[in-house]
Amino acid sequence: MASAVPLTMMWEEVTCSICLDPMVEPMSIECGHSFCQECISEVGKEGGSVCPVCRRHFLLQNLRPNRQVANMVDNLRKISQGAKESPHGELCVVHREKIHLFCEEDGKALCWVCSQSQKHRDHPMVPIEEAAQEYQEKLQVALNKLRDKQELAEKLELDIAMKKASWKARVIS
Repeated sequence: MASAVPLTMMWEEVTCSICLDPMVEPMSIECGHSFCQECISEVGKEGGSVCPVCRRHFLLQNLRPNRQVANMVDNLRKISQGAKESPHGELCVVHREKIHLFCEEDGKALCWVCSQSQKHRDHPMVPIEEAAQEYQEKLQVALNKLRDKQELAEKLELDIAMKKASWKARVIS
C-alpha cells in the first residue's frame, strides 16, 4: 500500500478544481491551469471569465487541449484498475475512500467525496448494499427469463429434428 500515497497525489493533479472529478477532455487556459472542457466552458459562457484558481482573466477562444493531462488520467485509470480492492471493501480509485453509495442516475458506485461533487450532488443515491441487492434481483429475473427461452429453444430444436427425421423417412420410403 506504500504506492497508494503517490497514486493519490497523482490523482489530485488531474482532478478538475471545478467539478472535483478527474478531468474529462482537459483544457488549459492562458494562465496554465487546466480544467474539464465542459466545466471551464460553463465558467466562461460569455466568451471569457476569470480562472477559478488564480483569478486571472482568460478568453474561451484561447483554450488549448492538454494532452499530457488526458494521457495521465488514462494511465492512472489503467494503473488503478488493479488497485480497486482492499481488505475492507472497494475503494474509490480517485479518492481512495471506501465506496458507500450508488448514484442511480449515472449507475456508478461512489465514495462520500464523489457523492458531494457537482457531478453527482443532485442525483438520487442509495447505499451500495441496497443497490447491489436490487441489481441482484433484476439479474435473477433476467436469468430466469433466459432459462425459459433456452428451454423453449431446446424444445423447438428437438421438434425440428423430429420433423426432419420424419420427412427423411417419407422421402426414403
